[in-house]
Amino acid sequence: MGLNKQFRAASVPDTSELRGHYEVRLVTGFLPPIRFFGHRKYFPGDADVENGGPGGYNEFFGTIRVGSFKIDRGQSALGDGQEVLRIVYNRKGNNLLLRTLTDEVKRLGPGEYLGRGVISIGRLVFNSFYFSL
Repeated sequence: MGLNKQFRAASVPDTSELRGHYEVRLVTGFLPPIRFFGHRKYFPGDADVENGGPGGYNEFFGTIRVGSFKIDRGQSALGDGQEVLRIVYNRKGNNLLLRTLTDEVKRLGPGEYLGRGVISIGRLVFNSFYFSL
């Protein structure tokens, strides 16, 4: 089954479901999942702190934090009618390029998540990559 079909068939996790560190791997559908630079996402234990305060972040090499984010549930930015868990990078402190990115995540099974990176620049919106958590 292709990544688009897997994503569409998956369920939407609750905003409180992802907590702690998760390894991030690029998923292409034809190569094994690839992990770059020790990439992980960190989701705080308190969603209120996450959405009103410092938020979650991406981590590389175990120490470098990049891209503060908040999470919520809502409609995909792609306009395909799917509800998703959104990882929103449009936050103060992130660079302009990163602010155009929203990760959209769905649950494939217990502890298995598939995400897609969606870039929005004005009216241009597109899925740029898939990843697993």
